[in-house]
Amino acid sequence: MTLPLLNSDALPTPRWQTPLPETVTGSYGPYVIDYARHVLGLELDAWQRKAINRALAHDDAGRLVHRIYLISVARQNGKTGLVRSLIGTALTSDWPLPWEHIAGMASDRKQGMLPYNAVLADLRPMYQRVGGEARGGLALTRYLGIRSAMHGRSREYSVYSKEARDAIRGASLDLILPDEVRTQRNYDLWAAIEPTTTARPMPLIVPTSTAGDDRSVLLRDWWERGRRIIDGAEPAQGFGMTWYAADDDLADLPHDDPRFRLALQQANPSFAEGRISAEAILAGVANSTGPSMVRAERLNLWTDAADEWLPPGLWQSRTGAQPASLDGVRITLGVDTVPSWRRATVSVGILHDSGAWVGIAGELDSSAGTIDPKDVQDMVEKLCQKWTPALVGVSASHPVAPYVQAAGAATATSVVAMSPRQIRAASQLLRAELIGQRLSHAEDRLLQMQVRQARPSTAIEGDDWYISVKESLGEVDAIRSAAWAAWVAIAPPDDTDTPQVFV
Repeated sequence: MTLPLLNSDALPTPRWQTPLPETVTGSYGPYVIDYARHVLGLELDAWQRKAINRALAHDDAGRLVHRIYLISVARQNGKTGLVRSLIGTALTSDWPLPWEHIAGMASDRKQGMLPYNAVLADLRPMYQRVGGEARGGLALTRYLGIRSAMHGRSREYSVYSKEARDAIRGASLDLILPDEVRTQRNYDLWAAIEPTTTARPMPLIVPTSTAGDDRSVLLRDWWERGRRIIDGAEPAQGFGMTWYAADDDLADLPHDDPRFRLALQQANPSFAEGRISAEAILAGVANSTGPSMVRAERLNLWTDAADEWLPPGLWQSRTGAQPASLDGVRITLGVDTVPSWRRATVSVGILHDSGAWVGIAGELDSSAGTIDPKDVQDMVEKLCQKWTPALVGVSASHPVAPYVQAAGAATATSVVAMSPRQIRAASQLLRAELIGQRLSHAEDRLLQMQVRQARPSTAIEGDDWYISVKESLGEVDAIRSAAWAAWVAIAPPDDTDTPQVFV
């Protein structure tokens, strides 16, 4: 099949791109473009030039307007070339940005070494001209970082991965380049690396990636933030995004449909410009292992994890405020702790005229060890006194159940010790009520994180799954307690239903 190119005046625009702040007066992007052209002999594509100009936009005082700028495009469109150019510029150019410490970030060291080795190869010819670091030149090492003393400025570039996240905590970094963020399945590395920029005068984080799936928790957070900024629902506050992707209504077309060409061009701007050949991109499509890979790697669209329990973006779309008035509503609580007893969460469920709402009512967290079950009991007692719930839900098989029941006895509150069947029902009800837009939830970071980590025990197509501690990617006590609270609010078992005590 032949795929003719789009005309140059019809090159694709990003599907999602945050607006530039009104304070922008220029960009340091031309330094990177010139480095690529004159040092690497690489003419950056139009999309690369536009993206780096936006990422390095500055105000009239010369300060960068972004602190994080996410760049996403389908595979083989030149993300690595753009990153190589930015790193090389930061290491060797005499430019205004006061960067000294540059870091690559990847889920594992092998992934992180891909751009590192490319920069190493790029700088070898320059090293032959300028000499070693002691002479005001470069120090090129295979594993110990690349250092530069060019233009009288000391700079270095190193790579960090999950294996080195503890070592990075004491570092101070100016430019961080997370590569293929879709592979970050938790927040551990990001939690270690992000604070390293706080003491620097003008830091910048430039993540690059193709689209991921529901396990790509960090990338999804950034993508959703960019969408909210584009929609005007959230101020930018230093965040920007350029994301090329196909339109959804073109993504599932047969590959020999002429309209599929447009989908490919939308997600592959280098293909639309002519640098990637039709044969190359079609070969990639043909060699893909299935529709999900084509969707993610060639069309740069989110895919559903095989063990997903909520559709992508659904949780964020159901954020809502707690009902202003609690008169005449039904209030319930749900309790769960993590197996290690490091933390425990109590969630509140509110059933009102327009549906239901859940949020966190209280939590205990012991970063140094374990919490005392009696402390959980005390917390539940206090929350029962505060909310006067109709019911409190807890897993009957959980070791915390006797303490919750003791709290219920002390406050004359009915406790539902939930059976395995009821645990499944509660998990499935939470999903169904969210999808049916009958349930909203608090805008809470802990819930948001755990909903991404949560995984079902088995495939959700049947009626035998529940939110599984064992299968999940991290702690899920908050989202499980929210499910228990929602279930005893909306569909309590008949034999334990009691009248609501209004507050």
